[in-house]
Amino acid sequence: MGILAVVGALSACSSGNTNGSNAGASGAGAGAGGGTTGVGGSSAAGTTGSAGAGGAGVSTGGMSAGNSGGASGNGPGGGSGVTGGSGGMSMGGTTGAGGNAGASSGLGGTTNDLGTIIGSPAVAKLLALTKDCTAANKVASDTGKFATDSGTIVHVCSLLGAAGTADSGGALFWNADMDIDCDGLTTANCPGPPGPDHDPSYYNQTAFSGPNSSALTSEKDPYVVIPGEIKEIDQQNGGNIIAVIYQNQIEFAVFGDTIEYQAGDPNEPIGEASVRTARGLGIPASPATGGVGSGVTYIAFTGPGTQPKDMEDIAEVQALGAKLLESLLQNNP
Repeated sequence: MGILAVVGALSACSSGNTNGSNAGASGAGAGAGGGTTGVGGSSAAGTTGSAGAGGAGVSTGGMSAGNSGGASGNGPGGGSGVTGGSGGMSMGGTTGAGGNAGASSGLGGTTNDLGTIIGSPAVAKLLALTKDCTAANKVASDTGKFATDSGTIVHVCSLLGAAGTADSGGALFWNADMDIDCDGLTTANCPGPPGPDHDPSYYNQTAFSGPNSSALTSEKDPYVVIPGEIKEIDQQNGGNIIAVIYQNQIEFAVFGDTIEYQAGDPNEPIGEASVRTARGLGIPASPATGGVGSGVTYIAFTGPGTQPKDMEDIAEVQALGAKLLESLLQNNP
């Protein structure tokens, strides 16, 4: 896959073979009073979720980065509930984050240890909605120069929101490849040790970050890179939820980094995501040679209420993503 140039705090991408991961085993907690079972991943270290006060029902296991336990859950009355701990993922020693947003949403399917939704019946509907990008729904800021590494031109189009417009609770979409963006806080594999998996275009910043850090972390945070020319999304603050679909899977990420067109280049790359995003979808995640050449659909939500309070809180990202995706399907029957 091609290497992208870095501009200031803008993104550079490269691609590669999958680094080894050590996903935490899934765990389940049941409410003591005849409640349903909430599914949650255990941490990479095997930590379980904590007992929750309250009723027969059990809340779905949340997740936090690394090896923390699940949050307590409250049921509607009597008995105690237990939530699962957070899923863990290690990649060359760097702890990732897990979750299970799909288990508590109306999207169906199952979730893996990182919270990726697998086998949801919503995938077929979403792919049908995003199959064609026409002049009627192409966004105004589409330059006609966005392209995959192979040179295929990619257009950016819109889906309607509740108010009938893409910029009011709707979404943008594009179908592209996925290159691996390693930019952000330095970890064991970003930029990686000298050798074939080293990212030669690594930059230790991202355009946006959560409230408690100076940059996102590619190995920990699921984020997507969007060209700065696309003005129908919040280019000032970032953080917009993005549903990434690949091989019958849905991964929720955020708008975390940007890239700009470089004078002299025939096209501008589109279709980049962090190591953590690729890992959730089973895409080779090496910062140098990973990625996939086609078959990835990106649905980026726009308008009020589409950005989490903390774009590094993956539990919040996944919960908000599921809610927005359900709403999008209702608005585009």
